[in-house]
Order: sequence, then C-alpha cells, then structure tokens
Amino acid sequence: MTGTKKMKPKVLIVDDDVAITQQLFWTLCDEFEVMTANSLASAIRRATIYEPDIAILDLHLPPTLDAPDTGLRILDYVKSHLPASKVFVASSDPSVEMRRDCIRRGADGFFDKPLDVERLLSTVRRTAVAGRLAA
Repeated sequence: MTGTKKMKPKVLIVDDDVAITQQLFWTLCDEFEVMTANSLASAIRRATIYEPDIAILDLHLPPTLDAPDTGLRILDYVKSHLPASKVFVASSDPSVEMRRDCIRRGADGFFDKPLDVERLLSTVRRTAVAGRLAA
C-alpha cells in the first residue's frame, strides 16, 4: 500500500429497515467504507469479512422483532471477535435495563430511534478520529 492512499474507516450498519440502512449508507459513504446487513447471518458474515471499525446495530431483527435477542447476539459476536470495534446500539427501546445490558456486553454508546442523523454522523466521525489516533 502506498502512503498517498488513505484507508477509510469501515462502518457496518445492521438494521432490518431498508430505508434506515440506505439513509445511513448515503450519509456516511463519502467519509467511510460502509457495509450494510439486515439479518443475523449477514451481520456476522460482514463483520467477519470486513472487520468494521464501527458498527451501528439495531437490536430488533428477524426472527425476534419483538425482542432484542438477535441484536444482542450480534453485539456479543462483534465484541468477542473484534474487540477493537466500537459498537453503537440504535434502538427504540429507551429502558435503562436494556442500556445496562448492552453496556455490560460491551456497547460503546446508544442512538435513540428515530435517529438524529447529524448526531450519529458527528459521533461516528469522532469515534473514527479517536481510533486513528490510538492506532
């Protein structure tokens, strides 16, 4: 690799709502290498192959849309296999218990749904810069 080409930080967006993944893809794609996933299998596959620096994770994914089980499994996988990755949970579940459980499992932050895209973008930028400085 030559010194003139900078690698863009990699971001994985996991959400079963295609409108959300598309909106975030277009919001982030100029500054980041963005991958999307909409299921447990595709999220695990993309995390394994691309090793994202940052993951934005919806907890309520098929087949358990009414419970956070699938999202929590992805969070556990990313944090155990890619401990340097930062994982931000995007959820419409504002409960303190849910947030505590996610933090205990290694989540690095939260975004409430509906998403504040400007806040998300500034947080991802800050996280990416901090990651570069630490490397």
